[in-house]
Amino acid sequence: MASVSIRYLVSVFFMASILLTGFSVLAAPPDNFTATMVSSGMEMPMSRMGTKSRVENPGMKGLVTISLADAKKTIMMNTISKTYYEQPIQDREKTPNVYDPDVVFDKKKVGTDTIDGHPCIKYDSIFYRKSKPEEKHKATLWEAQDLKDFNIQTEITVPANPKYQGSGGKMVMKFKDIKLGAATASMFEVPRDYKKVNSVQEVMGAGGMGNIGEMMKNIPKGQRPPKP
Repeated sequence: MASVSIRYLVSVFFMASILLTGFSVLAAPPDNFTATMVSSGMEMPMSRMGTKSRVENPGMKGLVTISLADAKKTIMMNTISKTYYEQPIQDREKTPNVYDPDVVFDKKKVGTDTIDGHPCIKYDSIFYRKSKPEEKHKATLWEAQDLKDFNIQTEITVPANPKYQGSGGKMVMKFKDIKLGAATASMFEVPRDYKKVNSVQEVMGAGGMGNIGEMMKNIPKGQRPPKP
């Protein structure tokens, strides 16, 4: 598999992890919705209810990641093999979360815009931890006025994570097919007949990350990364 494909998938998964820890929903209301998140040409069905989030993997059918912030864990499950794996939420102390009382969040109105027919107020924002004021993060937000100030689009500068090659840089996250109040508790629960396994590779299948080639084939044409 070409390295560009691996970097592409890693950047998308890293972006999804930012979503799950609260980065992309910088404006607290509303906190119950289902939507499709679009970034880097890939579409990810997702939902949120309070501090719980769920994202479906766009490249591997049936792969779902659930984040339970209150329980401080993430769950990766496969709806086809009916398996799941739990792990602690990583690096929470390094990732500012809008729901954390230690985080200071400032935004300034810079104009108005229309995104997919939704009238929006555009903001520049800066957010950081009170305990680490020198580590500031920047983002531009578009809040849809007809969707109770839903943050319909975010342009954010993400710091590089040394664990993931190709991570970091500027990312644009956009939401469509938004349904406020549509998330239900069962979306964030593991069905009783699912089997708990010992690794992410077991959830993904015998090939683990070796299945990237098949994952890329499953991505619709027009959403695949460019060939090197």
